[in-house]
Amino acid sequence: MNTLEIQTEAAVKPQLGRADWLRAAMLCLMEDGIDAVQITRLSTSIGASRGSFYWHFKSRQELLDGMLNEWLAVNGQRLKQILDHADSLDCGILSFFAIWTNPDNFNSPLEQAVRDWARLDDRVLELVRGEDTGRIAIIAALFQRFNYLPQEALVRARVLYFAQVGYFAMNPDEVMEERMSMLDDYFFAFTGKVLDPTVGSSFRNDWIAFSKISPAKGDSDAS
Repeated sequence: MNTLEIQTEAAVKPQLGRADWLRAAMLCLMEDGIDAVQITRLSTSIGASRGSFYWHFKSRQELLDGMLNEWLAVNGQRLKQILDHADSLDCGILSFFAIWTNPDNFNSPLEQAVRDWARLDDRVLELVRGEDTGRIAIIAALFQRFNYLPQEALVRARVLYFAQVGYFAMNPDEVMEERMSMLDDYFFAFTGKVLDPTVGSSFRNDWIAFSKISPAKGDSDAS
């Protein structure tokens, strides 16, 4: 019986799709900024031709628009989904903290990269400002749902949100354990109320369990 002992045909490379180009572009954005997101560089990084790029995108601008849509989907929608379903103020505020520390819910390097991009592009700046306004409105609605007056709810939402965005921009060298030790004080500062001890303890335990699974994420992002 004859058998084929040598494969003479070259292996077929898997076909790259639109998502592969977007992934490569967002990685490039996060690592080196928007000016580095160039078609030739992306072609080299994923081993594809420029022709392949133009099969999936009409232009570099369409790629950039796709990146912004990914940012909105990844980092914007999850916030609304979680806060809209919070059954207490304690759970809602702690869920807000958790969103920003869990890479499954929020891509913090992408968030910072888009904000850096917005400093160079007025169109992106307008989009980011609109997204910020929407996120603050979601947080304010959480406060109002638990009996804060509209003006106070908006101010507290702004303080909470600006503090979180500013924390990322500062990139402080602070381990999560230190941040967690101040959880009750942060909660009081943002809400004017005392954190339910049971809710706080459960949150800390959940975070410890999460950090053991993903220790590399435990020391970087905080509430």
